[in-house]
Amino acid sequence: MKRYIITGGTGFLGRAITAALQQRGDSVVTITRGRGNGADLRGWDELPTLVEGAQAVINLAGSSVGGPRWSARVRHEILTSRTESTRKVVDAIAAASTPPALISASAVGYYGNTMIPSNEALPAGQTFLAEVTAAWEREAERARAYTRVCTMRIGMVLDPREGALPKMALPMKLGIGGPLGSGRQHLPWVHRDDVVSAFLWAADDSNAFGPYNVVAPQTVTMREFASVLGRVLHRPSWLPVPSPALRLLLGKQADVVLHGQYVIPSRLLGTPFRFAHPELNEALTDLLG
Repeated sequence: MKRYIITGGTGFLGRAITAALQQRGDSVVTITRGRGNGADLRGWDELPTLVEGAQAVINLAGSSVGGPRWSARVRHEILTSRTESTRKVVDAIAAASTPPALISASAVGYYGNTMIPSNEALPAGQTFLAEVTAAWEREAERARAYTRVCTMRIGMVLDPREGALPKMALPMKLGIGGPLGSGRQHLPWVHRDDVVSAFLWAADDSNAFGPYNVVAPQTVTMREFASVLGRVLHRPSWLPVPSPALRLLLGKQADVVLHGQYVIPSRLLGTPFRFAHPELNEALTDLLG
């Protein structure tokens, strides 16, 4: 039995990774703010002693970009919640006599707003989210002096109950759904189970290192995504939400849906990892039935 540490493990992705590890017989320690209430739920102050002997630290900590409007205070929290927690993880790994691997979350927002195919070799973009993810990855990369590091650039994770998919499916079910913004922006998506599998593979494969785009191989635009979602739900997809309305409603936060990333999982496709849900229609059917 191997032991894994997950920071930010109380979110829906952390819970799914924890369940997958426990299902195969491994133990998981979740690091939370303050002190936890159980043997597998611990405070950040315990991290330095817990990393010793662990197989890997899976770093997911960071405040949601889909929460409150992006005021200056919220933007500061989005950045510092990622960089400061990752700094603590790397410092703990550096002090360990046998440093565990670091599998650190990142996001496809790294590429900014791009319409050209983007693989892991491309530099960071110039948007706010690109600046955040680049700073986040720089903190994680410090651990390369001590151990193996993977930075997982995650796309929009499809989950039937949490994240963006239920919010997009609800108006569609009511017959008033459609693409957001122009519809031409690329939407890098990935099935929740494939994200979980990718993290487990990266944690266990000693040959895994560096950045990986954790997105499905099938690239789609926002318009194509809305069309497939409507077809799976047997509902029309005819009512687009114009960009100015989203800007008025969300302010700078509208970047999350109005900016697109044409992202290719080039490095993952060159590894033993295999996507269980590479095509959108099948993935949405699996999740929404």
